[in-house]
This record gives sequence, C-alpha cells and structure tokens, in this order.
Amino acid sequence: MKDSYPARSRVGWRPAARITLMVDQPRQPAFSRDAVETMRRLEGIVASAMDGIITVNDAHRIILFNPAAEHMFGLPAAEALGRPISDFIPDRYRGAHAAHIRRFAETGATTRRMGSLGDISGLRANGEEFPIEASISQVEVGGARIATVILRDITERKANEEARHLLAREIDHRAKNALAVVQALVSLTRAGTKEEFVEAVRGRVSALGRAHSLLAQSRWEGANLARIIADETEPYPRPGQIHVEGPGIVLSANAVQPVSLLIHELATNAIKYGALSVDRGHVHIRLGILPGQDLELSWTETGGPEVQEPTSKGFGSTLVSEVATRQLAGTLRMIWQPEGMRLVATFPPRTYRLESPPGPRSADEPKPQPRESTSGGRVLVVEDETLIAMELCNDLAALGWEIVGPASTILEAGRLLAGIRLPDVAVLDVNLGEGLVYPLAEELRAQGVPLIFCTGYEQLDYPDRYRDCPIIRKPVNRGVLADQLRRVQRAA
Repeated sequence: MKDSYPARSRVGWRPAARITLMVDQPRQPAFSRDAVETMRRLEGIVASAMDGIITVNDAHRIILFNPAAEHMFGLPAAEALGRPISDFIPDRYRGAHAAHIRRFAETGATTRRMGSLGDISGLRANGEEFPIEASISQVEVGGARIATVILRDITERKANEEARHLLAREIDHRAKNALAVVQALVSLTRAGTKEEFVEAVRGRVSALGRAHSLLAQSRWEGANLARIIADETEPYPRPGQIHVEGPGIVLSANAVQPVSLLIHELATNAIKYGALSVDRGHVHIRLGILPGQDLELSWTETGGPEVQEPTSKGFGSTLVSEVATRQLAGTLRMIWQPEGMRLVATFPPRTYRLESPPGPRSADEPKPQPRESTSGGRVLVVEDETLIAMELCNDLAALGWEIVGPASTILEAGRLLAGIRLPDVAVLDVNLGEGLVYPLAEELRAQGVPLIFCTGYEQLDYPDRYRDCPIIRKPVNRGVLADQLRRVQRAA
C-alpha cells in the first residue's frame, strides 16, 4: 500500500510536490491527532533536509526518496520508489555494496556515521558519477527491518580539495625553482672582490624579486614590458637619461623573469662602463613588432665613454645571450660602436601580447629626482627575519645612518625607544610573525616619525591611510632604499 504526504518547500531547487513513502501493511491504523501532527513535523524535516535521504526495506528496495535525493540523482521520487538502491551505485561498486549491506545487517549495528563508509560514488539518472559521503542506520519497525541512508554530494568539496592540492604543488614548484635560480646566480657570478660579488648577486636577486612581484600582481598572467624596464632602470639613471618608445607590450608569464634579468644586466653594464656612467649619456629603448610578428627590443647607448668590444665574455654577457636565444628561443645581436653599445633582441610571438600604448618616457615627463648624498640621521629598523635585518642595517650604515635596533617585535621596538630621542625615520617590516606592525606605525606617526615600509606584500592592508609612506619591496635594492630615505628627508 502507498501512503502520500504533502511536502514542504525547499530552498535551492524546486521540490517534489509530495514525499512518497512506500510501506507494506495489511491495513491502515488509526492515528491520534498528536500522532498525525508528529508525522507532519517529521515529513517537514525530511522534505527540507539539505542531504539526500533514502530508506530501503529488507529487500533493499526504496520506500522513501526525499526532495534532496531527487535533486541529487536527477530523478523524481515516483520513479525511484520500488527500485533497488543499487540502481544508484556505479556498476563496479554494486557487488561490494551488497556485501557491505549484508555485513551491516548481520552485525546488528544501528548506525554508521557520515563518512565512515569511505570514498564512495553515486550514479545520477543521466549516467554521471559523482562523489558522495554517506551515513547509514537501521531499525526494526513492526518486525520488518528498514535502513536509511543519508547522502551528501561532495563534488564541490572534492573540487576545492583538488584545487588546493594543485595550488600547494604549484607553490612548492615555484619556490624550489626560484631557489634553484638564485643558487645558480650565486654559483655562476664572478667578481674581483667580495664587495663586487655581493653587489652583483644582490642586483640579480633583486631583479628576480621585482619580476616576481609583477607576476603576483597579475596573478601570474604576465607583466607590462615598459613597467619591467622602468623597475630595472629606476635605481640608475639621472633625469632624462633613459627614453622608451613603442607599443604597449605584455610579456607572457614565462618571459617576465628572463627579460627582467636581461634588462637588469644591460642597465648594470651601462651604469658601470657605458652611457649611464656619465651625466651626458643616454639610453634609447625601442620596442617594435616585426613583419613576422616577432617582438623586437633594441637598446642603444650614446654619449658615454668610447666603447670597445670586450675580448672575453663575462657572466653578465653570457646571461643576456642565453636568456634571449636559449630560454626564449629568440635572437640577439650586440653591436660595439665607438659612440656606444647597441643590442637588438627578438622574441617569438608566444612571449608577448599587445595592449594599448603606455606612451614614451620622454624629457617632458616627470623624472627621478637628482641623486643627492644622504645626510644620515637615526633610523629605527623593525624586521623579524635575522638575515634580512642584518643586510638592511649594513646598507643603512653604508649610507651614513645611525641604526636603532634592529627590533624583531613591537614590544622590543618599544623598549629600544624608551627614554631616547625619537628616530628621524623608521623602516618597518609589515608582518612580524607575532602580528602586523600597524599598531607601532600608528604610534610613530602620532609622534611625527616618517615611515618607510619594507615588505614582500604587494600592497599594504590600509593603502589609503599610508599612501604618503614609501614602500620598498623585498628583496631590498640599496639604490631604491637610498632614494626613499632622501624622499622622506625632503618631506621632513
């Protein structure tokens, strides 16, 4: 005999009009008013449940199929009732399922909690398999044993878990790859003195760090080539020494770090031996698209010392050549003219895409301020990474500053400042491990101490509040540090 009861509405999908329960009874018993009300409450609970609820008799035939089960399996209850529950299990699992149900009945256990059945799959009416979690319970009613399975579709959770797993693997890969690149730069760099070696390695690692920051800003989709050129040449030129022209170019993610290193090496060479080593020198950078759609980058130096072609190739020259030809599958020509070195590199179409032109960096645009010697002063350093703090303090000392610190916590910074004259500027790491530095930043601002944030984050948590505070990206470039110190000195 089949009894039908009205179903309550359900949020999230259109429910069946009724919940249908199939039971075998010789006759319909009379129910008291309280019993009827209790049954109606139970029906409402089953109808509104977010999980699928399926009840089967001792022959494993379905006698209850709630709206969530209808939605989950794509089948109305009227078509599910009376069918074996194995119809909703993929073929390869049906034998194991039957054995599991038999053992469950034989043990006399009444429940198995959600998820205790392990990884199982359901089968929708359209043949699609999907992952589910299930709990099962059984009870005797009128001498007959019935079992109820509560099912939860975990398709979205599985997808999220897989996405997190892939993200963790990708982060692990990129971190190890970045460390391997740094290791290679350290082992391959050659210099006459320890100081020159440190300067060369720091410059190249900083170039990688700036490229990584640009990639992070674009969610690893690439970076604007004009921005890369600006970032890599920022510490070097005097006003008006560098001019960039050409269409807007966005490099692919795989090309950003190699091209950043290439530009860094060219700029470093120009500041040491070429056009940027003298006041009258100029560098003209032109970007263009060739008829075959290759990207052409030309770097032309004029006004510098007379140039002669080197008799041997250093690591910098080798790096430029290898990046352009091997890593990016492009071409490279270096022309050594007495008036200045000229480099022409081409890169295949897969390494870039066009965007709207950013416009040239010309003599009419704002220029970096002329370089001045810093007058020094007292600087508070707050940084919890010991090696970074040591390097930062060395740089500041070399620039003529007296160091207060370094402090690794807000509490330690407070102890250092107690009873002494306030520093002229504070260089603050944002994340101190124990928490963020902003409470200390607020105290220092309230007392008129200029702030410079030194961080690996792409932006501060309160960009509007600290828009007037310079930000130095890690790894720190000494030239950028000196520029920002001069900036806060002028502002003060």
